[in-house]
Amino acid sequence: FEAAAWYWHFVDVVWLFLYITIYWWGG
Repeated sequence: FEAAAWYWHFVDVVWLFLYITIYWWGG
């Protein structure tokens, strides 16, 4: 189902951005 694929891709991007932001603030 394409909508589910888009949803999980969006979640991956959000988590990646969040991880980079926390790493940047912490380092």
